[in-house]
Amino acid sequence: MTAIQSALAGMQEADSQLDSTASHIARIPFASSAHDTLDLSSEMTNLLEARTNFEANTKVVHVADEIQQSTLSILA
Repeated sequence: MTAIQSALAGMQEADSQLDSTASHIARIPFASSAHDTLDLSSEMTNLLEARTNFEANTKVVHVADEIQQSTLSILA
């Protein structure tokens, strides 16, 4: 598996996590217990984690692209 393939898989996983977390957050206003308030804080943490994972994988794609361009420049 190449670095780009690995990063794309990580980005897809982060996207799935983001969708799932957004769905959970959208349902929170309809809940009424204190336990659900605690869920909001964990869901916000999940959002931040998904964003960080997506950003890290984006950087991997960028660096892999730079390496590929450098390699092609050397070979040309």
